[in-house]
Amino acid sequence: MPGFLLTQLIIYRRVGLIALLLSALWTNDQAQDTARRPPIIDLSRTGLLDNLADTVGLYFYPDKNLVPDQLPTLPFRQNARHYERFLPPVRINGLTILRFTLTNSADTPVSAFFCPGFLIDDIRLYRLSPPDPMVEPVPRILPDDPDSLGYRKITLGPHDTSTFFAVLSFIKAPSNSINPSLTRNTLIHEGIIINHKNKTIIDIITNLFAGIMLMMIFYATSEYLQTGKLEFLYYIGYSVCISLLLFLKSTLTHVTTSFNFFFESFLDNIIFTIGYIFYIIFHRKFLNTKKNFRALDRYLLWGSWAITALMILYTLFYWLSPDFRIANNLENSTKILLLIISVIFIVKGLTYRDRLMNYIVMGNISLCLLSTLSQVMISTNLHLFKGVTVLNLALFYYEAGITIELLFFLFALTYKNKMEIISSIQKEEKLKLEGERKEMEKQVAVLAAKQDERNRISVDMHDELGSGVTAIRLMSEIVKSKMKDETLPEIEKISHSANELLNKMNTIIWTMTSSNDTVENMIAYIRSYAVEFFENTSIDCVFHMPAIIPAHEISGEKRRNIFLSVKEALNNVLKHSQSSVVKINITIQETLIIEIRDDGVGINLEKLRKFGNGLNNMKKRMNSINGEFNIENRQGTITTFYLPLQPHAPSSS
Repeated sequence: MPGFLLTQLIIYRRVGLIALLLSALWTNDQAQDTARRPPIIDLSRTGLLDNLADTVGLYFYPDKNLVPDQLPTLPFRQNARHYERFLPPVRINGLTILRFTLTNSADTPVSAFFCPGFLIDDIRLYRLSPPDPMVEPVPRILPDDPDSLGYRKITLGPHDTSTFFAVLSFIKAPSNSINPSLTRNTLIHEGIIINHKNKTIIDIITNLFAGIMLMMIFYATSEYLQTGKLEFLYYIGYSVCISLLLFLKSTLTHVTTSFNFFFESFLDNIIFTIGYIFYIIFHRKFLNTKKNFRALDRYLLWGSWAITALMILYTLFYWLSPDFRIANNLENSTKILLLIISVIFIVKGLTYRDRLMNYIVMGNISLCLLSTLSQVMISTNLHLFKGVTVLNLALFYYEAGITIELLFFLFALTYKNKMEIISSIQKEEKLKLEGERKEMEKQVAVLAAKQDERNRISVDMHDELGSGVTAIRLMSEIVKSKMKDETLPEIEKISHSANELLNKMNTIIWTMTSSNDTVENMIAYIRSYAVEFFENTSIDCVFHMPAIIPAHEISGEKRRNIFLSVKEALNNVLKHSQSSVVKINITIQETLIIEIRDDGVGINLEKLRKFGNGLNNMKKRMNSINGEFNIENRQGTITTFYLPLQPHAPSSS
């Protein structure tokens, strides 16, 4: 036997071409013979949803005008298994005809329901009973069930055999398929026909996903009502469309009703397209692309208009053109354009260093990848895992992509809300600082006006009053010199009062002049006054001050009160101390300290009546400028004034 097989192999190799040709001819003859003699199906042995794809003949008629008498003469192909998944769009324009032969080996009539598929809007059955060559239409008998448009009842008498022709007209949908089956009449009446409606795991997942989308719709609605932001309104539109689409896809799977025919042929694409138009507009509003990403905004704007135009063209050609291929190509073009828009959006979005954009891009990446995988699984009947599992269902990956995209959207929304809160706080702080700045400018303007007024008054006093008092003093001195020894005491008083008034006026002018509002100027003025005050007396004045005096500002009011307090202390030294030396020590740190020390008899702290008014005045003056005053007896009298200083004033340069 091995030798015989080897010889056969050698012979076949030498005459391979002839053998292949003969084999092809024999196969063709066998196929034609089989076509002439199709397999016979015993109706009495039909079970639940018996698949007939391997036993029915198939023929595609190019148009809708078919004469039933032509049916027996058509060249049927034996086997419809190839079209069990999807029917080419070109076949939708014509008719699809199935041929199958049934027999009843039972002694009683047997009925069964024939179902050629689930997206067939018109089913016409014809019967050919040999030897009669006439083709007779089978009555249109449907099951007593709302979901019944896809079923036709067939009845055979005892030991009867007939050939049947099913003339099918498919809806305008790219998901049409041929999946012929028979179901026993008794099983249908027992309700087993609704088996295809039973909930599967994908239905549960879809319903769960629809619930999540419903919660997002409620959330987006509340956000829109509270904030009035249009992006939430567009997100509501997107969520409603997608959740409705997936819910209907899951609910209407393998359902043969008029609404499902309308949904699968037209409405699903419209809902899908409108949903993604909302989605694109939502991205433009949510990311504020018109302001932040202008190039991307123009691209998304034109993309949404292009999708809208394709949807309008699809609607027109679907209803007005008899050729389904045009509408189908427009639908495919819409999906391709959406994919291109998503890819370009992802590529451009990754170039922006924006955290909000990155969240949205990551969501779009997951949605794009999983949607593409879902479409590939639908088109190629791809199974990623062995056995029956939800991971082999295409709709699961599309829903997973939308769920992940939704998760990234929530991340983006949380981040955006956080940034808006920060921006709002910053804006409030900016407005607050702006208000404070304006208030400060207002106060500065008021102070400047006061300073100008002080300067004007001091100039007027110096020019008008000062010159007048000086004139009185000079005239009194002239009168004294002319009268010589006969000077009147009144003239002496006039001269003294004029001189004292001139000193007081100079002090007032000094305190009112804003250019003198520095610690350095005040110390210099006190030093000048003290030296001049003790110049013609028996008391020596020693003045100690720092070599460098920091640039501290001090108001005219404070200068005036300190100077008058120091003046009062120096006057007490001259009148009551009986000292020979008075020392004035100036210390400047964060506090200005003026210490006046004499070597006189000291002050009797228990008998202060002769100093009462002066000491009280010094204390009041220092308290009024938040300063302190202290007096003590220690080998003479020590009078000390304390005044906290403001921070260093900026340099005038």
